[in-house]
Amino acid sequence: MENEIRKKPYAWVVAILVVAVVAFAGGYAVHPTTTAATPKANVTFYESLAPSESSYFQNILIPQFEQAHPNITVSFVNLPSGQPASEIQTLVQSHDVGASLVGLDNLLVGEVIYTSSGSDLMNLNPILSTMMPSGLIPSAVNMTHYEQSVFGATYFIPFRSNIPLVFYSKTAFAKAGITTPPANWSAMLSAAQKLGNQSVMFQGAANTGTHTGSSTATEMYQWMVQAGGNPFVLNDSGDLAAWQYVYNLSASFNPGYTGGYWGSYAGLAKGSYQILDYQWPYIYTQLTTNATYGMSSSTLGVYPGPVGPKNGNHLLGGDVLVIPKGATNVPQIESLANFLLGAQAQRETLLNLSWVAVNSAAYTNLPANYSQVGNALQQAISTGVFLRNPTPWISYWQVVCSDAFTQIIVNHASFSTIPSILSTYNHQMYTYLQTTYNSTVANTYESGGYAPISV
Repeated sequence: MENEIRKKPYAWVVAILVVAVVAFAGGYAVHPTTTAATPKANVTFYESLAPSESSYFQNILIPQFEQAHPNITVSFVNLPSGQPASEIQTLVQSHDVGASLVGLDNLLVGEVIYTSSGSDLMNLNPILSTMMPSGLIPSAVNMTHYEQSVFGATYFIPFRSNIPLVFYSKTAFAKAGITTPPANWSAMLSAAQKLGNQSVMFQGAANTGTHTGSSTATEMYQWMVQAGGNPFVLNDSGDLAAWQYVYNLSASFNPGYTGGYWGSYAGLAKGSYQILDYQWPYIYTQLTTNATYGMSSSTLGVYPGPVGPKNGNHLLGGDVLVIPKGATNVPQIESLANFLLGAQAQRETLLNLSWVAVNSAAYTNLPANYSQVGNALQQAISTGVFLRNPTPWISYWQVVCSDAFTQIIVNHASFSTIPSILSTYNHQMYTYLQTTYNSTVANTYESGGYAPISV
């Protein structure tokens, strides 16, 4: 995930410009497509979603699917962040897969493909032509081509995309005399200092807070890329620049940052902090439509965030659909996948959850009113996006990165020791890869061979 090459946005970026978070008022006529002769089946759909996203699936999308397929029921299981991969492994190892479809974070696919007993995922090549929509956006198609070239098979289909954005209090900015959101790292540091020493909420849960998922490592990954670094290596010049910058910015962190994760945003509405560092777009609707928070477009600002020393590239997160190896009732599973990847569901999640749709047909005849978050997504994508390389050891790297964060930022190590600390963790990764895998993997790591995937 290195040697980032900035590319011009693909044509599908133009379609994404009209992303909106207005409630989807239009409806779709649902016509049952399953005949009485079709055997009844229950499909379990595993995902890891925010509460509002989970509620939308359970109360809107799944009932739509079941109405159209009366002989198929769906059991929705919302797992904690990062758990779908281990759930797949458990299902396969216990020979209890059944009719299962899983929405899996794209960075975790390596964990269930590179296993000691072979891939834990079903090769979708035999059903790819009927399971995958013909109108996938180019970045999704590129991801499919990538897996076919690397894995020699199709194990996953892109399901939804996500891009982190920065949110801020317009009211607080105006009081501090800040007329525009910080355009670069220097301006961000200056704005944070003007707003006060508790003005920034960062995803700093790392391995010390209540939420110990991948949010801190994901956060630092993007900062390192924007500084021109190779995040997996941890200690090249770009990486060092990013860690030193965040170290200086941490002087303005809100004390609650050590528990900060992707679900942290309430403090922005309460005035506990004024800048909410990179968060997924779904929280825009949470802050502006939930009476508990009481924010509106006049008080809540959102933008792509400050451009780094080398680029303003953004992490393209999101989930892919996979079928665990040994699944039963595959035609029924495929029916659910078809629905989730179809124009109707993709359009509804685009408009209501701010997900970047992977089905190009979802962008047809969208509402004319553009939202703030839609414009922010447009700007973020136009500067360049990248994917993390799906290595099987990314979870271990996330732990190492979080440990480095704890030592450098949380425990506030001496600024002069940052280079040596990063080198120590770099060596820890190298030793782990050499011991757990082999010298080839370790040397590829050390030489920067696991680079971000430009899409």
